[in-house]
Amino acid sequence: MMLRAVVVFSLLPMAVTVPATAATAAPKCQVGLWKLAKYQKKAVSKVYDTALKSQGMGGTKVKIAVDGAFTYDFVKSAKLVTSGRTNGVPIAESALYRQVLRHKASWKGGKVSVKRSTATGTARVKTVQRKPERSSRTEKVAPLVRTEQATIVPVGRVAYTCTSAALHLKRTVRLDSEGGREVTHWWFER
Repeated sequence: MMLRAVVVFSLLPMAVTVPATAATAAPKCQVGLWKLAKYQKKAVSKVYDTALKSQGMGGTKVKIAVDGAFTYDFVKSAKLVTSGRTNGVPIAESALYRQVLRHKASWKGGKVSVKRSTATGTARVKTVQRKPERSSRTEKVAPLVRTEQATIVPVGRVAYTCTSAALHLKRTVRLDSEGGREVTHWWFER
């Protein structure tokens, strides 16, 4: 009878331990397919007499791979509209992105860092400027990302928060020593 008690007690810990070691880790919340619900960038600086606002890009699909890489599908993207002023000059333009863009990124400590040099793809952006002068141009997006020119791609170290249904990226850049800031938000949903 004592022997049975020892056997029963020695088997119980094994039964409890086995399921715990057999469990697999949950995937990172940012991995998968996302839709850009809203993009917004505001730049304000008294020093540079700047007050600019850009918004739009709804409908952009973004796939984030297990290794953290981004793939953008701009096929159904809405326009990006920018208005305001800089150095006292009025600005009014729209940009329409199309096709596909890819780049690698690393995710660590609540920040995502885009590896700009890895940007590839067929994506193009057509920008139509109404102020200060009328003009139009079409450019490949990957070279713009690689040289850190103005695009909707998050460059530098960008803070993020993530749940199973929402991903938010935020980047803040200091424009001057008197409180001028450029703040960019990307709101994604499943």
